[in-house]
Amino acid sequence: MVTPPPPPPVAEGRRLGTGFWMLWAAFLVANLGTGIGSVAFPWLATSLTREPLLIALIGVAADLPWLLLSLPVGAIVDRADHRRVLTVTHWGRAVLVGAVAAALYTGRMSLAVLYVVAFVLGTLTVANENAAQTILPRLVGRNLLQRANARLTIADTTAGVFVGPWVGGLLVGVALAVPFTVDAALFMISGLLVLALPAKRPERPEGPRSMRRELAEGLRFFWNHRPLRALGLLLSALNLAGAVAIATQVLFAQEVLGLSAVQYGLLFMVGAVGGVIGAQGTPWLEARLGPRRVLLLSLLGSALALAVVGLASSGIVVALALAVSAGLGLAWNIITISYRQRIVPERLLGRVNSIYRLISWGPLPLGSAAGGLLVTAGEAAGGREFGLRTPILLAAVAITALFVIAFTRLDTGLWSRTGSVDDADDDE
Repeated sequence: MVTPPPPPPVAEGRRLGTGFWMLWAAFLVANLGTGIGSVAFPWLATSLTREPLLIALIGVAADLPWLLLSLPVGAIVDRADHRRVLTVTHWGRAVLVGAVAAALYTGRMSLAVLYVVAFVLGTLTVANENAAQTILPRLVGRNLLQRANARLTIADTTAGVFVGPWVGGLLVGVALAVPFTVDAALFMISGLLVLALPAKRPERPEGPRSMRRELAEGLRFFWNHRPLRALGLLLSALNLAGAVAIATQVLFAQEVLGLSAVQYGLLFMVGAVGGVIGAQGTPWLEARLGPRRVLLLSLLGSALALAVVGLASSGIVVALALAVSAGLGLAWNIITISYRQRIVPERLLGRVNSIYRLISWGPLPLGSAAGGLLVTAGEAAGGREFGLRTPILLAAVAITALFVIAFTRLDTGLWSRTGSVDDADDDE
């Protein structure tokens, strides 16, 4: 009989623990790479084509794995060693962005290659993010989840939105291949940091295993848990609108705002300041307003911010609007992710995370494609600038409608800050 490995140390009291901080460090480094790529990839795309729909299709390729692969990935994550999943996906991303750098150095880059890279990177991201969210309750006590998620969110925002895009803009100015070279190194370092996490495979149920049955079990839990289902459907519509708005944002920044690569990175940096403030202030806001009001405020603030962006011609105004939107958006994320990690049994968490992500992130490729088509249609109707503003303004209208729906349907009595599986309906 094989002796199972000892369980990873779970933080007790008010300390998050060594395991969490190793995950945090890997998260910080990886998101710095992601932030650099958030400028480098769209800038690379505009060097290959100026066609809005073709640029939007890169977002479609990157987001399509959320729609196609979320469910099987969730079942695999529940079976697998989470540390191994994180390591393999970090190193896989390093190989991919390194290949992009090599293609640029040798002059063999093409739009077709970029589509393939975007899809495979998206696939690795699906597995990586699911494993990161699933492993967290193993590293910290459930009473510390909101605090831990806030720390991870601040790391994500600081590295991925504040520092990364600005660094990416600077590196693009050196040579287009340089940011991808740096990206590859950062993802390799992230994989090494993850190796310091405790290895532990989830407990295996006795008897034969069926992925179909396991997925059905996770789906039943999600669908019968009314608050979780409501939040997932709301986020689905919100992300659809957001994907429409940002599908061609690099063209909007270049042609309407007249920004350089460095200035485009600075746009993200200013937005990240709002994100950090929002992440830090979420516990304070939730304590005073309650989760329902914070979520409603996030929807309304996002709608107003997008309206400002869609009407503005100043990079400074757009940056300030994005800062407000980022702060409120991260408050939404911290509250809803922490809630999901508290109420879902550990053995189901990977599957429920994947179902939640499928429903909430699955519409992203549809939104990206719709955004590109709206720019093309708007350009035909009212010129290039009108076309580039159209998807942003329509997204603002859509999120306003979501706010109205949530105001009438999101019942705070359905879920509490300490929700449990008892909140689920009993009709399984």
